[in-house]
Amino acid sequence: MTGLDLTKGDLVFIPSEVTLLQFQHNADSKDEHPNKWLKTEKPVHALLAKNEKGYYYKVLYEGQYWFVDKSSVYECK
Repeated sequence: MTGLDLTKGDLVFIPSEVTLLQFQHNADSKDEHPNKWLKTEKPVHALLAKNEKGYYYKVLYEGQYWFVDKSSVYECK
């Protein structure tokens, strides 16, 4: 996990070749498997929707909510 101090509404940078995940219920359950995924083909910007517990940020990207590994997200300055 990264040590970024991000809050809801922050603009974040996600590099190319990063996998974004959607879950049927939530990302907190260890037994939960993603039901949809998307790999970024180019670097993108997204809006931070929630700083989830654990390994994921919840972001808003192209009108949908996705979970992304915290180590793959960078703060926009």
